[in-house]
Amino acid sequence: MATQRPYQARFIPKGEPRPALEPPYRDAYPVLLRDGSCLELPLQPFPEGQMAIALLMSNQTPFTVEQGLAPLLSELAAAFAPEAIVGIPTLGLDYARLVAQQLKLPGYTALGNSRKFWYEDALSVPVVSITSPDVTKRLYLDPSLVDRVAGKRTVIVDDVINTGGTAEAAIQLLRQVGAKVEGLVVVLTEGQDWQQRLQAIEVDWQNTVQAVGHIPLFQRTEAGWMPIPAALG
Repeated sequence: MATQRPYQARFIPKGEPRPALEPPYRDAYPVLLRDGSCLELPLQPFPEGQMAIALLMSNQTPFTVEQGLAPLLSELAAAFAPEAIVGIPTLGLDYARLVAQQLKLPGYTALGNSRKFWYEDALSVPVVSITSPDVTKRLYLDPSLVDRVAGKRTVIVDDVINTGGTAEAAIQLLRQVGAKVEGLVVVLTEGQDWQQRLQAIEVDWQNTVQAVGHIPLFQRTEAGWMPIPAALG
């Protein structure tokens, strides 16, 4: 069995020394964030070995990463004047909690992937994730939390948007209960496939989706990992 190297990510505040931003890259990619800070992420090859992603595993990062990113996410969310914050499972939930706290809201709403016995099928939609492409899951809204979002100006928080499948499902689910989805705030956009997906459900993604940074996809070369030009954003 091949040995997987430990997961490592780090947040580098603005003004502190950071890795070179220019390609090619070896094991990590430095993401330049909107305030001039940097998020260094490990590169994770796909199974065939010729392409890779910059991997943000939010439940495995040091607390310093969350602490650096939360204020940037909160600033983006605040611009929508939200009355409700909704987190997408599972990696968006921690960020949603932090954003709601920083905006001094009384709580947040966590969507879920597992069906509790009191859940209703009518309050769920199917979703396929890029990191689990062979598994069709469902996204659920707890019936007891409907009042937290119904009729409210709502901002969805997630870690990364790539294909847009999970974001599409969350928006559709919240629309079903009358939530006014004003914004989708993410740590990172990845590639550009998500744009067409959101446009298909009549989301003005250029104004609705706000991100702290962007990551492309990568292809292997003799010199190292190079960003795929079409995915640079």
